[in-house]
Amino acid sequence: MRIVIDARFYGLENAGLGRYTVNLIDQLQKIDSQNEFFVLLRKKYFDRLNWPKNWTPVLAEIPHYGLSEQIKLPRIIKSLKPDLVHFLHFNVPVFYRGKFIVTIHDLLMHKQKGKEATTLTPSRYFFKRLGYKFVFGLAVRRAVRVIVPSQTVKDEVAYYYKLDPDKIIVTYEGI
Repeated sequence: MRIVIDARFYGLENAGLGRYTVNLIDQLQKIDSQNEFFVLLRKKYFDRLNWPKNWTPVLAEIPHYGLSEQIKLPRIIKSLKPDLVHFLHFNVPVFYRGKFIVTIHDLLMHKQKGKEATTLTPSRYFFKRLGYKFVFGLAVRRAVRVIVPSQTVKDEVAYYYKLDPDKIIVTYEGI
């Protein structure tokens, strides 16, 4: 199976998302020598890492949450002809039509809203939040599976988006 992992958050400077990405790739390399993996990376880590023979780094110097992520990223992914893509965060390109799974870490931005949750002007905040909710909703609805770190997040995602709980898989994160 050809699997693409969107690892553009790779690195501890990206806090929890970066640590999750580093640990996921590290552990998958230890347990899977059968599938063919393509790892989308930013330039900083592209040449720094050693890869097993069934792993291929792919340069994807595309910033998160922007227009280029929505336009360029699907092209890169499509060129790799994957059977499955794993997006490690909700920011799934809306124009990507292939089979994918998505990891949802929390629904914090669903709960924290309003002027207390931002330093943006009200109009910018409104449009940013609208985009977030649109992309997030598409990601969880289109995904073949949704990975979450706890039963609480599973219950919240299933409730907010009226998803079949069997579509959501809990994989507890290590310390």
